[in-house]
Amino acid sequence: MLFRSCAGRVSIGAWRSRKYVLWSVCLMALIFLLYVQYTPNSMIGLVNDPQQHRTLHSFRRQRQDSYKKPPKVSFIDNDYIRHNNEREENVNELPNKLVPPQHLPGDADVARNSLMRDGFAVDKSQNVEQKYDVPQIVEKSNVARFPEPVVPNKIDRQEDIYAGQAAAEWNGGSYRYNGFGEPVYNHGNRPNYIPKQRVIHLDLKGAPPLVSMYKTLIPWLSQYGATAILMEYEDMFPWEGSLSPLAAKNHYSKEDVREFLSLCKENNLEVIPLVQTFGHLEYALKRPSYSHLREVPEMPQAICPSKNESLMLVKSMIDQMMKLHKGLVRYLHIGCDEVYQLGECEKCRAKVREALFLEHVSKVAKYVRETYKVIPIIWHDMLTHVSEYLMKDYHIGELVEPMVWVYAEDVYRFVQPSTWSKFAEVFPTAWTASAFKGAFGEQSTVPNVQRHLDNNQNWLDVMASESTKFSAGFRGLVLTGWQRHDHFAVLCELIPSALPSLAINLITVSHGYFNETVLPKLYEALKCMQTPKYQTGLNLDSDPFLWDKFSWCFFPGSLIFKSTARLDATKKEVQAYIDKVTLQRAWITDYNRRHNYSSPMRIDEDLEELPSRIHAISLLIRTVKEALSEWYDEWTVGEWIEQHIWPLLDKMETLRKEAESMKLVKTWAARPLPLLPQLEAYGVREPKNKNDARRETPEGRT
Repeated sequence: MLFRSCAGRVSIGAWRSRKYVLWSVCLMALIFLLYVQYTPNSMIGLVNDPQQHRTLHSFRRQRQDSYKKPPKVSFIDNDYIRHNNEREENVNELPNKLVPPQHLPGDADVARNSLMRDGFAVDKSQNVEQKYDVPQIVEKSNVARFPEPVVPNKIDRQEDIYAGQAAAEWNGGSYRYNGFGEPVYNHGNRPNYIPKQRVIHLDLKGAPPLVSMYKTLIPWLSQYGATAILMEYEDMFPWEGSLSPLAAKNHYSKEDVREFLSLCKENNLEVIPLVQTFGHLEYALKRPSYSHLREVPEMPQAICPSKNESLMLVKSMIDQMMKLHKGLVRYLHIGCDEVYQLGECEKCRAKVREALFLEHVSKVAKYVRETYKVIPIIWHDMLTHVSEYLMKDYHIGELVEPMVWVYAEDVYRFVQPSTWSKFAEVFPTAWTASAFKGAFGEQSTVPNVQRHLDNNQNWLDVMASESTKFSAGFRGLVLTGWQRHDHFAVLCELIPSALPSLAINLITVSHGYFNETVLPKLYEALKCMQTPKYQTGLNLDSDPFLWDKFSWCFFPGSLIFKSTARLDATKKEVQAYIDKVTLQRAWITDYNRRHNYSSPMRIDEDLEELPSRIHAISLLIRTVKEALSEWYDEWTVGEWIEQHIWPLLDKMETLRKEAESMKLVKTWAARPLPLLPQLEAYGVREPKNKNDARRETPEGRT
């Protein structure tokens, strides 16, 4: 009985406390899961391979845990910030073993110290000055794979094998999406890709530099990785004869062009002239003598391909361009992008738009090839929705080489793998085009370096992935630098204010990556002072225009670059002042100025800051004029100041005049003031009997 009684009590107690037991078990399970999640791998029997990331623009190291859970990125540096577009897979996996110095990128000492910080065993016995050849780039796909590290004394016997392995092992990166449906750009795991041709685009449809400045710019471009210039003359070319109306009033002379070409030749830069032959012909079709060739009479953008005179105009332009470049060029870019007005006139409507386009392009391309024995290049966008079968019918793949342009960060969003496959069926090779300026704002004064760097790094990933689809790989990459978005647009970023962006992106595509090992070359290119400020990386999140970072650098045109920072600050100050006195305060509002009705005392209070603001703007105009005059003629200097600074001064002067006009009033009318006449269209009007102080209400008279 005693045993039964005890057993019964224990059973009842256990039954009553069962919920506490269950809670305890759940709590222990949760603690165990947290332990597995956050305990270092070395403590639970898992080993992490230290990984060096070579493409971070801010060089923060990252590591991925290797156990079978969704990868969690952990940063082990607090100095820098990860590249925005890099996802979980964007790292280089290097084995945790001996790493010989010849596999360290860039400066050996910097890279060795970096590897030692990250836990690599580095062979210090090797002489870092000893030269080891990096595996050669495969000519077809232009990729070089960094092989598994080997013992240094074996490197000479195996280096010839590595390039072959690169071609055999790398078949192009797969096109992947992360969990958010965003494409994954694999900066780290791809082979290092360096475009064979690294072309700088100079757009002369606006702000053409003085010819004397090319003596500074061209050697600089050659020194830091450029191999060619894509020269878009437009109306700056010395057109003559019947084409003379096409030339701008300040166009280059023939001697200027010859001097430029000679300078490029001396610096081993190939020149690719660009002449528009279909769309973007505003500079020709705006003139009375050629306005009848427009596809749409009201719009001077595109020529009508069905008129014989259109082809005659194009051939004449090509003839004059090639005559001045005779024997100096291998390629001629014939434009053909953004032909928005196509198939709209009576003759053209009888044909399919795609056929119209291909027929005109094939005629122009045949003329270029047969007459001048050079290769025509066209922009790709008008071919995007044309089938490979139709392109083959017109033999486009035998006539032109496409140049695929995407200036946004997400390249694959605009040119998908299926498009690359289609182009590879038609063309043996292709060009690509990124941007270093002129892509992210029609009125920008300085480029957003972060966005352009993302664009160029992602292009390297895409080229590494897609090059093997083409039988001859890619020709090269063009860094475009648009000066106007079209002939009628205002100016965007000037070349001098974009030199930091150009330096960063040119060095990136010339090395295949951008990290701390190339910083010394960047600071050298921009003539930065040797101070601690220029011994650290870039913070493109907080300083996307690099105004702060390069404030003490003295590259050509640095005064213009610094002036854009001052202009930005002045714009904000002026707008803040105008908002304060016209929107926040109550005496110089739009209402006050329309009715010329305000308090003179309050007006004086609000105008106290105005003289200092006007003086600051006037001083900025004089400073900018002096800085711009080193690079540009009076036309460009005046246009830039009128576009960016004059509106500030005009706003302030208008505000001052209207405020002074209100102060002249000595007596004021009784309220209510007259209503705005334009409000009558909306049913708002003054009472019919103005002398009656009473007003009508829905309830009746009051």
